[in-house]
Amino acid sequence: MPRLLVINPNTSQRVSHSIDALVREEAGKRAEVTTITANFGFRYISSRAAVAIAAHAVLDAAARAIADGADPDAIILGCFGDPGLDALVEMTGIPVIGFAEAGLLAAASEHGNFIVATKGVVWCEMLTELIQKLGLSHRVAGVYSVEQAGDDADGIAEYLSARARETGASRIVLGGAGLIPTLPRVIALSSVPVLDPHRAGVRKAMTLAAEGRHFPSDGSRGETTGLSAALTEAFSGPTEVPLQVGNAH
Repeated sequence: MPRLLVINPNTSQRVSHSIDALVREEAGKRAEVTTITANFGFRYISSRAAVAIAAHAVLDAAARAIADGADPDAIILGCFGDPGLDALVEMTGIPVIGFAEAGLLAAASEHGNFIVATKGVVWCEMLTELIQKLGLSHRVAGVYSVEQAGDDADGIAEYLSARARETGASRIVLGGAGLIPTLPRVIALSSVPVLDPHRAGVRKAMTLAAEGRHFPSDGSRGETTGLSAALTEAFSGPTEVPLQVGNAH
């Protein structure tokens, strides 16, 4: 049975519980799920500084889990922004799936353009950069923050449906770990189809975990100073990993 390691890059246990429940519901009995929370950083990631710290925190969390005996077939980054994704692949040689990347690629695999939404203007800026990196700018009709729509599902659904109609978008990608409890009602109320990137990420993780892919280290080993014992060990360990059979994401 595939083993999934789910890492919440912020320090909120409440958010970790929401992520864990969603992953377990989507995976069902087809995977073993272990969810862990960052030991340091921000309770809610809403700035570039917080993202930078979160990237360190996810590396540390993964190293600690593996040092404690975890042997995941895939890692899920429980944040709609994927802090530290590439670095985590480099450090572990394990497939790493981010909610944002998985959701964007899933939306792009369907016909028509789409809009992307989350909570926070800075997140919108960073998601726009990720969209450009993935080469999807021509498919995304807009990136919006739902802050002005309030916290209730009705308001969010109405606001995003209006933005989708204005731009001619075929669907909406609405992400953010803090929005997970609200998403089912937003999906039910929206007049435009809403794609849940968190569930898309779990499905992608299940696929990659079942394939048993591993990837070579890319020079992340070396002498370190001031890191946790687990991270120090991770960066000083052997570089041999199974033969590369594909691309991590």
